[in-house]
Amino acid sequence: ISIMLLWLLLLQLLSPISSRPEAGSSDSANLATTRLLDRSGVKRLPFRLQPYDEGVYYTKLDERLRQALLNGRNYTQISVLSNIDALLAHNAKIGRLQLPVADRVSFPCDLSQGRSPEPPNDITHLRPGDIDIIAAFGDSTNAGTGILALSWRDLMTEFRGFTYAGGGIESWRTVLTLPNILKLYNPNLYGYAVSHCLTVDPNSHFNVAEPMLLFLDFPFQAHVLIDRLRKDPKVDMAKHWKMLSIHVGPNDLCAELCHRDDLEAFLRTEQRLMYETFRLLRDNVPRLLINFVIQPEIHDLLGLIRKMPNDCKGNALFFCHCHVKYNQAHFYSAAERFVNMQKEIAAMPEFQRDDFAIVNHGILRNISSLWSRNDVLDKSFMANDCIHFSQKGHAVLAKLLWNSLFAPTDFTFNEAWRSPFEHFLCPKAESQFLRTKGDLY
Repeated sequence: ISIMLLWLLLLQLLSPISSRPEAGSSDSANLATTRLLDRSGVKRLPFRLQPYDEGVYYTKLDERLRQALLNGRNYTQISVLSNIDALLAHNAKIGRLQLPVADRVSFPCDLSQGRSPEPPNDITHLRPGDIDIIAAFGDSTNAGTGILALSWRDLMTEFRGFTYAGGGIESWRTVLTLPNILKLYNPNLYGYAVSHCLTVDPNSHFNVAEPMLLFLDFPFQAHVLIDRLRKDPKVDMAKHWKMLSIHVGPNDLCAELCHRDDLEAFLRTEQRLMYETFRLLRDNVPRLLINFVIQPEIHDLLGLIRKMPNDCKGNALFFCHCHVKYNQAHFYSAAERFVNMQKEIAAMPEFQRDDFAIVNHGILRNISSLWSRNDVLDKSFMANDCIHFSQKGHAVLAKLLWNSLFAPTDFTFNEAWRSPFEHFLCPKAESQFLRTKGDLY
């Protein structure tokens, strides 16, 4: 556990300044990062040992540590991935990989009508194949943290190419992800991660997710994405339709809010930054459809934790200590308000235009039922820490998000939800367009 804590501390020190939009010398990279931080409103302060006021800051010490910490993360990444065949074999043996689909089996949907003859001018007429650019940001889920993990060191590795919303390694037959589905409708789809890598690696493309991300880091991540989109010669900002999937919030819900002196101020800040980030994306990325994955209600998340076997309890205590350890009503209430805040901002009329929409997706609703059998967590859907998702878990999430692109999430849980290819929805004549209105709760 002490090793894990050390690595998590290093990751926290590195975030949000670990993301940068381009490779190059350390000086030019640091300069680019500094400019993005300045644009994001992150304050640069002198380093001191005394506590700072609440806020988002970085210091000269952060700048000096940045490259050393990044080198450490790269070393772990390279070392673990050198043994990926063994990781895959063991994960398959214990049921943490989706079952491969044979070549003789066709994709469940008709692909012939998936792309419009001409790119539509109205977002309400988008078909799956009309998406040219796909992106993802958020926290460790979209970064792919620990997907194939069998040890604590593996949990510090980002298997980004397997992530349900932003990975595109292999094909849907072995790795079901939203990009691997959309590639069938548009073979020229671009932007998904093409390898297991950190976000500083060019192979991450527009999957800019970072482990341990908070909503406080939201504006910075948006600036990183906008910068990458503008600089990539393969992106036509005016013509291409873009899809961005966002998965963020568990760290705020479970591990951050109990460390704030003023909960009301914290919630107001998170609300403001969320709102400003969506405005930033709306005003700088034309033709953008955002999939905003709403985090589970706190009672459902705690219900899942209660179903964890004993060997997972310690990790749950560490991950969600604000509720598991302290169990105080005002933290519970703040978590409820936090989730409601996500729904309300995503549904604001100003974020519904003919070239921009935010769609909230409730695919994590009933999470305690989704990942458990007979009231016990089914560990095949989870990584080794029982917190992050396995590749099979990501495949299920990819199916649920794909379904949610066409129809509101069915909150009545059934067994078919757990299988990547059962209850798999397809575009039809009456529902051929991607929806632009979110789930109602």
